[in-house]
Amino acid sequence: MDSSEHARNRATTRAENTGFGPLSFVPMLVGPTAVGKTEVSIRLAERLNAEIISADSRQVYKHLNIGTATPAAEQLDAVPHHFVNILEIEETYTAGRFAREARVAIREIFRRKRTPLVVGGAGLYIKALVKGLFDEPSRDDAVREALYRQVEKEGIEAVYDRFQQLDPDYAREVHHNDVKKIVRALEIYEVTGEKPSKHFQGSHMIIPFEYDILGLHRKRKALYRRINRRVDLMFETGLVEEVRAVLTMGYTGEENALQTVGYQEVIKYLHGELSLEEAKQQIKANSRHYAKRQLTWFRNQHQTTWFDFEDYASDEDLVQAILTYLTRKAV
Repeated sequence: MDSSEHARNRATTRAENTGFGPLSFVPMLVGPTAVGKTEVSIRLAERLNAEIISADSRQVYKHLNIGTATPAAEQLDAVPHHFVNILEIEETYTAGRFAREARVAIREIFRRKRTPLVVGGAGLYIKALVKGLFDEPSRDDAVREALYRQVEKEGIEAVYDRFQQLDPDYAREVHHNDVKKIVRALEIYEVTGEKPSKHFQGSHMIIPFEYDILGLHRKRKALYRRINRRVDLMFETGLVEEVRAVLTMGYTGEENALQTVGYQEVIKYLHGELSLEEAKQQIKANSRHYAKRQLTWFRNQHQTTWFDFEDYASDEDLVQAILTYLTRKAV
């Protein structure tokens, strides 16, 4: 019996002992970075006889554990997780691929008479899963090459500003240094004459399951304190060493997986472009900006039921409130 089967058996026993069985729909736990999704999701999964489907665009990669706040080994062992540490850094992973593969995983989890619990902060991944994505138009090499030349000439900030003005809804989901996604979005516009977000809205895919999106929230000051503390812990537990090891493996930092908060700043530090303290402060600031964009996305794009940590005396009380909500909805 492998470790994942052991985890499934433990989850089943816990669910039976707490009186909660599998739900007939898919709960989705979302929220900004550092809000506390991992801890809450583990408790929920243990009580719901659930398997977790990670909707995180970076935890899917191997070797990137500290900078992505991948669940700890004991957490991965306690509850079955899907789409964590499955790809090499050079591989490309898209929201469309996640949606296709996650729907298969959801079907298989239901067949095992367990609950699929989707957990993550990648708004586009959640949207692709519950609303579908458009069939992307054909690529145009000439257009794409021209856009990359524009990035080299004008800088990514100027190109991102154009992208933001063109399609502010989609731009909220894309990091301002993610060259590949920004260029791809502008390529779609150049080829089709329409915004990428319009294509998303035009999707009519039938989603073969019911779902409910639950959002975790903290007041801004409390969330920012947690973000700052998380970044400090990342450095204390070896973020610089993790990035140095990745570069030693032959990666350059230009890979899509590394175009993310935490890695770009440390790469600049290792290249002598930033001091260690400057890198740390930039990660904190960029993480706070990212959290703000995540909250805006979920408020604007999805019908979400919010649970605020400050409304409960303890995390366990919050978990119990979510369980009560879910079981009432299941009736």
